[in-house]
Amino acid sequence: MQGCTLGQLFSKRPGVALPAYRYRFRQALRRFVARPTLQKLPRGPLVLLADGLWFEFDAIPWVLYLTALKPCRGDYATFLDPLLLPGREGASRWQQAVAAIPPSVRHRIRALVVDNLPGMRTIARQNQWVLQLCHFHLLLKLQAPRRTVRYALRGGPVRGEIHRLMRDALQLPDGQSMSRTLKRLRQLSRGDCGTLRIQTTVREFLGNWPLYRSYFTHPNLGLPLTTNAVESMCRLIREMLRSSRAGSNPASLLLWTTAFIRLRPTIKCNGHSFNRNS
Repeated sequence: MQGCTLGQLFSKRPGVALPAYRYRFRQALRRFVARPTLQKLPRGPLVLLADGLWFEFDAIPWVLYLTALKPCRGDYATFLDPLLLPGREGASRWQQAVAAIPPSVRHRIRALVVDNLPGMRTIARQNQWVLQLCHFHLLLKLQAPRRTVRYALRGGPVRGEIHRLMRDALQLPDGQSMSRTLKRLRQLSRGDCGTLRIQTTVREFLGNWPLYRSYFTHPNLGLPLTTNAVESMCRLIREMLRSSRAGSNPASLLLWTTAFIRLRPTIKCNGHSFNRNS
């Protein structure tokens, strides 16, 4: 799993049949995952980052709930064991994911960084956490799907203005410039914003904009502006599953992803930076 496919590992073990090697490998994974995790979690107050990774088995949706902890004064996120649940991503399932965090660790969490998903405000309020919503996911909603041609988009210049105003509203300090930016966004939200998706995104932002700017009001927490550390882990998991051809069923998926995360539990968290091409 350390950068090698199962076939590559097998090629280094002459005299063992491939089916037997696969069986031994699975058994070793099960023993590894069955042991208590020995991850060294960060000390001091923490920030919780969370995101879900979607799968489908027999036409039933499953979500792998990923959680990572970043120290308020550090820049590396440490991942906890994932939780795999059937059904669509939702508030009650995220409650389960949060409840799975050991109480001694959960009590040190000061903030939650997530996409604007249903129920996240309730979770943050119940735990008395500061909530920081992800900038990247917000700005991504203003873009055309990457697999389609980008020309002839509805909204044209207005779409570009909204994108610029939204970025300004995420970064400007409180003051007259910020007030003017919000005023202009409100004007545009009542007119033709282009597509329905853009109009919905603008209105959603206007209803929640303070939660996108928690990093301004709580500078001592070292809040990341995005969940990109978790997104990076999602990409690594997808690549691992593709190269190993594992994860053909829920049990296999959870086994392999748990082992993978335990073997490489930390990812650099970029703090206040986010994709400038968004």
